[in-house]
Amino acid sequence: MQVIVDLILPCLIFPSWISMMRHVEDDLKLQSESFSSQMKSEVEHTAKILHSMNSTATALAPVLHSSLSDTNFSFVDIETKVAPLMFQALLVVPHVNQISYAGVDGLFFSYYIDRNQVFVLYANSSLYANSSSPDANYIWYKQPVNPNTGKLHGDATTSRPRSLVSSSWFREALNSTNGVASLDIGWNHAQDRVFLNAASVNARGVVSVGILVKQVTDFFSDINLGGSSLYLVGEDGEVLLQGLPNTRIFISDDSVSVQEMARDGVRAGHISKFSCKLGDAKSGTSTMNYQKMKYTLHCAPVNILGKQSVYVLVVPDQPLIGFAHQKHTLLSLLVALLSMEVITTLSFVFLVMRALRREMHMRATLIKQMEATWQAERKSMSKSNAFAQASHDIRTSLAGITGLIEISYDEVSPGSELAKNLKQMEACAKDLLALLNSILDMSKMEAGKMQLEEEEFDLAQLLEDVVDLYHPVAMRKGVDMILDPSDGSVLKHSLVKGDRGKLKQILSNLLSNAVKFTDIGHISVRAWLQKPSFENSLQASARNSWLTCLSCLFSEQDENDDEAVSEVRQNPASAEFVFEVNDTGKGIPKEKWKSVFENYIQVKETAQGQGGTGLGLGIVQSLVRLMGGDIEIADKDIGERGTCFRFNVFLTPCEAGADKSSDRDLGPRGYSMACSLGLTVHTPSPAPSFRSSRQALSPRSEGSRVVLLIQSEERRRICQSFMERLGIKVLIASQWQDLRIILKKVRTKVNLSHHSSSGKSDMSLGSVSSDKSNGKARGVPLSSPDGADQILPVHYKRNSRKIEAGFVLLIIDASSGSFRELCKAVAEFRQFMPSNCYKVVWLDKPTMRNIDQRAITDGKLDPRDIVMSKPFHGTRLFQVIRLLPEFGGSVLRTLNEQAEERLIQHVEVTKPVAQEPGNTSNEKPLRGKKVLVADDGNVMRKLAVAHLSNLGATIHLCENGQEAVESFRRGLSEQRQRGAYDVRPYDYILMDCEMPIMDGYEAARLIREEEKHYGVRTPIIALTAHSSASEVEKIFKAGMDFHMRKPVNAICLMKAINQIDSR
Repeated sequence: MQVIVDLILPCLIFPSWISMMRHVEDDLKLQSESFSSQMKSEVEHTAKILHSMNSTATALAPVLHSSLSDTNFSFVDIETKVAPLMFQALLVVPHVNQISYAGVDGLFFSYYIDRNQVFVLYANSSLYANSSSPDANYIWYKQPVNPNTGKLHGDATTSRPRSLVSSSWFREALNSTNGVASLDIGWNHAQDRVFLNAASVNARGVVSVGILVKQVTDFFSDINLGGSSLYLVGEDGEVLLQGLPNTRIFISDDSVSVQEMARDGVRAGHISKFSCKLGDAKSGTSTMNYQKMKYTLHCAPVNILGKQSVYVLVVPDQPLIGFAHQKHTLLSLLVALLSMEVITTLSFVFLVMRALRREMHMRATLIKQMEATWQAERKSMSKSNAFAQASHDIRTSLAGITGLIEISYDEVSPGSELAKNLKQMEACAKDLLALLNSILDMSKMEAGKMQLEEEEFDLAQLLEDVVDLYHPVAMRKGVDMILDPSDGSVLKHSLVKGDRGKLKQILSNLLSNAVKFTDIGHISVRAWLQKPSFENSLQASARNSWLTCLSCLFSEQDENDDEAVSEVRQNPASAEFVFEVNDTGKGIPKEKWKSVFENYIQVKETAQGQGGTGLGLGIVQSLVRLMGGDIEIADKDIGERGTCFRFNVFLTPCEAGADKSSDRDLGPRGYSMACSLGLTVHTPSPAPSFRSSRQALSPRSEGSRVVLLIQSEERRRICQSFMERLGIKVLIASQWQDLRIILKKVRTKVNLSHHSSSGKSDMSLGSVSSDKSNGKARGVPLSSPDGADQILPVHYKRNSRKIEAGFVLLIIDASSGSFRELCKAVAEFRQFMPSNCYKVVWLDKPTMRNIDQRAITDGKLDPRDIVMSKPFHGTRLFQVIRLLPEFGGSVLRTLNEQAEERLIQHVEVTKPVAQEPGNTSNEKPLRGKKVLVADDGNVMRKLAVAHLSNLGATIHLCENGQEAVESFRRGLSEQRQRGAYDVRPYDYILMDCEMPIMDGYEAARLIREEEKHYGVRTPIIALTAHSSASEVEKIFKAGMDFHMRKPVNAICLMKAINQIDSR
């Protein structure tokens, strides 16, 4: 039925539509012809109006003739008789711009208007001084005129004369009785074109009246053309009025040509050409297409001020006319469309009827699949949210287990079977906490709740802390854990701002895996600041890879990572730091390099027998991307064992780092002392660099030497490379048997240098550096990443006595060989060396010591020797370097100072351990103190009671924040009843942050409000299972004074109380 209606309806509509379009076309044609005729009449009427101005010169000529009736007249006659008449004509006749009289003898006088001011131009001498040749001194003069009186005023200036007498219009006008019309150049400064009407004055001169062409064309421009355009062209082809923009019209051989022009005036193409005869009164008509529009051109001759010209009227066609012309094409198109519609309708009905059942079935299946997918996503998100929300409860329970184990140690005898079981339980609890932390971190990342927490920290110190943390574990497996200082750029920009905790977690996970899968060799950690001008290759490849772009379309996690990367990099002050963790373990097959970063994936070839969840590297990759970087496994040289993980993160260097570094303690753990050591890192240079403030060194002065005997080959190589970059000459003993030979050579060189320098004046202590290749002193600083060299000052000490040259520093690993033989070799070296020219540093294991008190009493060690615990890197390395005179070490010591020295300077570079306060273990530091404990967990309350009771405190327990607030209020009220207004009811409050009914934050705020009425303040210590920066900020905003992470122990509790009391 629909098809029949579609066929009948057009048959009824099309005839009416065709008839209507014909009437519209005829009406539009009549309107267009009427409009064109009206426009042509307007143009011709305007030309007739202007024609009346053409008789001005013809009318003025008889008047001037009567004024100059004498046969001979001079310039004075012209000035007094002719000039006033011309000035009156200039003022009276409208639109006249200039009026002139020129005689055949060269006498000339003209008024003209230029810039709204009247000027006179005249020649008061004859053109011929005699009858045979023109006068070379013939000059025209220009002078301003009073516009009201016509009087000349001001100074006359000369003007270049024109040859009027020889011009064609002058001769034609001189011989004509009816006047002549022409186009010429006006007298004004712009030399505009003017219409001239000239007439003869008694056949002895010519009077001419000029009207500017622009004034004439303005008459035609003012005509309301109704969207049409008008061209005016003189008979000589000069265009007087321009029509369509970016076009040019030409007239030649009774034809008119319209051409399109480019903006630079170059011809771009031909538009139209048609016939238009100047002598024919009939107008020519033509059509043309220009800029996607159709125009009708009407051409006809016109007389403008006696000058025969041509006008071309360009009339645009109405849009409906074009539509009417295309009616047949549209009709054919509509018929074709109608046919296609019928065919399409039939085909659509057929296809729909055929596929309707199958489509409905597919839609139903798709809806079921979408519902199942949404349900699975909701379950997964709920699971992730549940894990993220359960973080506090899980960590609290584990903290309770750990705390119970800790207090149980006091109930059993050391070494018993129960003590061993408790130790195993504590290790299992720690492993379980680490596993749950990994799962909770992954759940946080999947739920999108993991955020960066910025804080200022020492990056170099963090690296050393993490390496030192895993060094004992690696040492028990026979693996050396090494911190490589690399190029020193991290030392220069050590103080940074970023997420310290997440960076430490990344390094800890990588080092934990390295220790787990490495059984022999070493593990090295190195970091450097990437130069801003070079983009990290792994990051560039990750961003530019088309595979990564495709994966972003199907992976929501990648989109989140990319958003995190862009957010971190928006900070223009951030810098890129690159880290490498290189081990000599089993290695990972290259085909598994990408899959190893997926969650719950383990490499069977590597992880066999090691266990694990496969979450470590997945978490590492997520954290690295959260910090704006990426991680990859770097290629190693052919034949090298193990795996090298390389990742980059973006941190913000602190501008005040240098100022803060100078204020830090330069003790064993003050890492920023590297910047104040006076270390200048040296690089190869074609010429040495000296400082003007440094005292000149003797050419024969020898710098310090370092003899290095370290068991680990990789550590030995790293220490040698770093020292040589500082300009220190390093001698390597690969085995302990080589030590005696090297010391003998060094002793010989030092003695020769000592004797050669005797008798000379005091000077600075030798060369700062000695290049490994040629031994020349070089002072080229390490280039910073921004291209600016920074030279750290080198310390030189002057003494009243002469300082010996050639200082020797021995660094000996006590476990590198037979300790007895090592001591013998050093003893032989001491016999022939002055005591102020050397220093011996012994490196010993922190657990199984090779050096003990017996070695001192037996005389194997000198009391001036230094025993340093391994690992030998970081601050320990810098401490040893400071022993050199170039870097601030003191060489000369008096006998009294040597006698007062201890037998052994034992330098321990470990983290300080908080000691329990009090002079003895039986002392009760909190005796007489009242402590309020608010915690909803029975186990945590039990732990708090146990520790506080051992410290001698009186304890009051509460199960939630509301009970704590009520108890505090009662205490304040009781204190007031007793007359004590400034006494606190409790000395300290331990407040759990997460409790039912009322949490610790609200309870702390209410307690602070109550205290305002009594003028007291009770220290509140927050207990929390979280340690994030946001949690700490929330604690302090609630009014609490300190925060502790569960479980509570006596040492940490007393440390917190002492810190609060010291404020």
